Amino acid sequence: MNRARVIIWYSVALALVLAVFAAIVVWQQGRLGLRRVDRELAAISATLENVLRDEVSETHNAQEAAHEAAMTMSVPNRAIAILNDHGAVLAGDVPASGDWRVSTRAIDIDRFHFTLRVAAPTDEAMRERREVIEAMLIGLPIVLLLAVGGGIWLASAGPLVAQLRDTLQRQRQFMADASHELRTPVSVIQSAADVTLSREERSGAEYRDAVAMIGTEARRLSRLVDDMLVLARADAGGYPLKKEPLYLNELVLDCQRSVAMLGRDRDVRVEASAPDDVPFSGDESLLRRMILNVLQNAVHHTPEHGLVQLDVSPNGKSVDIRVIDQGRGIAAVDRDRIFDRFVQLDAARHGAGAGLGLPIARWIAEAHGGTLSVESTSDAGSTFRIALPLG
Repeated sequence: MNRARVIIWYSVALALVLAVFAAIVVWQQGRLGLRRVDRELAAISATLENVLRDEVSETHNAQEAAHEAAMTMSVPNRAIAILNDHGAVLAGDVPASGDWRVSTRAIDIDRFHFTLRVAAPTDEAMRERREVIEAMLIGLPIVLLLAVGGGIWLASAGPLVAQLRDTLQRQRQFMADASHELRTPVSVIQSAADVTLSREERSGAEYRDAVAMIGTEARRLSRLVDDMLVLARADAGGYPLKKEPLYLNELVLDCQRSVAMLGRDRDVRVEASAPDDVPFSGDESLLRRMILNVLQNAVHHTPEHGLVQLDVSPNGKSVDIRVIDQGRGIAAVDRDRIFDRFVQLDAARHGAGAGLGLPIARWIAEAHGGTLSVESTSDAGSTFRIALPLG
């Protein structure tokens, strides 16, 4: 109801504005048309005066001079009259019936007094005015209908506009967060290089430490840039999936073996269970990246001597991939926020990653028609569930 009231008020206000605009245009056009006629009459009157002066100087007779001047200045569709000081017509035409624009001026030539009267019909100016009115009567309703239709569309597309505004806001936030994350490794690389080169002599061990630090930050920077490009292309719709037939059980076991090596450094076991032959059609590279991201996140949040479990469970039309860790759990308010970009809940791990692993994993799941969510969480750990449709 409020939306309809807004549209009605908007339409009424727009109609009033257009009506005032049309009235001003018609009034101004009429003034310009009459002003053009007045300029033409003034030019004819000035020329008539010059001709009359020449004739008077030659004939010294007011009647003859007026007659010759009127004959010389005969202009089609224009009326010219020369009157004496008593108002009698010496020469010229009397305007026919109708609307005429008249210019009158009095002049003295030698001992004679003349009144010059020049007239032009206003038919042409009125015709132009009528054409403008007709154009307004045709054009303004069309403009009003288009504007009202646009207003109705905008009102009905309110959620779409809000979604577009939210998207632009997320993009601005993404750029701000990305610049912040990029600044850290770049600053570390620059500082390490400056410190290393600040002294002329350093030991081999010092150079190795500096180069190792630069290498670590460069790899981190490379991963960060790669993740940002993936998300940017995903947002722009420019990351087409290369679907091909594969077996999810084999892909999951490959990911388990890769992450198990990472877990050994922290004495965290990574185990996987999957039935034989779970066929699936998808982008193998992206699916591998999705599973690795979730697994690595689980290993990083699982304490030493802990266990991370990976389970594949087909259930008819879909397949569930669960990653179970033994971390400290996730607060209820953070369960959706962990999938936001550049979000790291564990302050102690800040610098180990950029907070893009889970957002990328969720996008890959959704790109395959599935979902990624926190199925359960407690002080004993969390379970992440990837649900992918089969077929």
